[in-house]
Amino acid sequence: MVAVGEQGEPTEAAQTIAEFQKHIDSLQSQMTDMHQAQETAGENSDLSSEVQGLKEKLDEHSKQLEQSAEKLTQLQSANTVLRNQNQALNVTCNKKRRFNTKVRPMGNLNTLCTGGGTTDAPPTAGVTREGTEDPQIHNLEESDSEPELEKESLERTATTEPSITAYLEQIFSKRFDAM
Repeated sequence: MVAVGEQGEPTEAAQTIAEFQKHIDSLQSQMTDMHQAQETAGENSDLSSEVQGLKEKLDEHSKQLEQSAEKLTQLQSANTVLRNQNQALNVTCNKKRRFNTKVRPMGNLNTLCTGGGTTDAPPTAGVTREGTEDPQIHNLEESDSEPELEKESLERTATTEPSITAYLEQIFSKRFDAM
């Protein structure tokens, strides 16, 4: 209720009270706005601390990812080195397998076929060829001294056997070495 004066107008006190009431309402509205702002700020500080925590986790994961990438690179290079070594060992093993062949004795090359189907007599009983008694295994690991032995063998063969036999042995030796 507003106090009304003699002329029907509100009194000065009533006007002052009304102004104070408006002012109080305005202050209450401002207080409400401030409380809401504080709540929002509190939420924002909670959010900012949560964002900060997420940034730290992201940094940790980034570091772990970099370390994993480095480890992966190291493992890939180690894998490449091991693969190359394995390939080299396989090549060496294949070469050894290829050269570890049995050399079987050949028949006497001194016999010639004539038109009549007869053959010449074999060489004399005292002359024998090397390797005709047992098959031999040729191993590359022992090849360090073989060139000298082959030269000596070829020289002996040339002096004890006919030249065609020596020639054929040279050809076979060269082809075998080329493999």
